[in-house]
Amino acid sequence: MELRPLTPSDAELLEALQQQDDVWEFVGQLPEGQGDRSRLFAIVEGPLALGVGGLVKSHALEGKDLEVLCAMRSEAQRRGLAKRACELILDWAFDTAKVDRVIASIDDHNEGARSIATKIGMKELCAQPPNRTVYVKYRQS
Repeated sequence: MELRPLTPSDAELLEALQQQDDVWEFVGQLPEGQGDRSRLFAIVEGPLALGVGGLVKSHALEGKDLEVLCAMRSEAQRRGLAKRACELILDWAFDTAKVDRVIASIDDHNEGARSIATKIGMKELCAQPPNRTVYVKYRQS
């Protein structure tokens, strides 16, 4: 599995993800802005695009942080691929983009995302009304 920059040819992937109920419910509208696009990637395994991930400007914590985003196609879920994709995104964030910390604002009902956040070393930071918890991971010196 690897990350590759999003291209115009990924429009179908983005559209398919937008139509998935779980993406719409927990992630919402995928970013369209140019600023976010430069930090978004197609998550691929060989020639197959499995999802979209990267860093987006967060609305949590006064909007001063970057937040990890990972949206996987339904058929790629529950196989550990989202966890691996999030690990790759964090590696890129800390090693390439040199971000000091990354957060994840996760709906309290999204047990899968909460489990992944814990497994990749994110720590619970605070509650974010309504019904969200913010997790954080810092770049290690």
